[in-house]
Amino acid sequence: MVLYGVAHRVGDNIGTTAIIAPEQRGAGDPALLAAYCLATVDPQIAEAAREGDVLLAGAHFGYGDAADSAVLALQAAGFAAVVAASADAGFAAAAAAYGLPVLICPAATGVAAGSVVRLDLAGGTITDRATGAVFRTAACPRELIEAVRRTQLLARMRRVVEAEGFDG
Repeated sequence: MVLYGVAHRVGDNIGTTAIIAPEQRGAGDPALLAAYCLATVDPQIAEAAREGDVLLAGAHFGYGDAADSAVLALQAAGFAAVVAASADAGFAAAAAAYGLPVLICPAATGVAAGSVVRLDLAGGTITDRATGAVFRTAACPRELIEAVRRTQLLARMRRVVEAEGFDG
């Protein structure tokens, strides 16, 4: 499975409380989660992110409690994947369960913000479309790729329902 998205960058030591503030974690509204996603790190990132974009993060990404809420906030903001120099194992596991791949590749985190990146989940490559640079990462397991497919399908169905104005 291949994903394409615009890269957005954050630095090192981004914990779950920086991804979504504790007082916003319980919000059941995806729009609210999206609006507050990474607000203390970069107030414009949630507004700039579009569905399918990729978050590039430095070292120690996703540490802390409430990983599920942090993953949901990232997805609500539109991020389809995270590429990090390193990430908390618990966060990566929670992200995988929700169909948000967390790829570990320190070299790829230097891709410029705004560049389009190509993520080959099965092949384990990250390509900076602006420069042509290719970075290697671990290939995603089949279960994660299937979870990503389900997540992408649900997002597409949600867009169709919203576009058609279906109100139940």
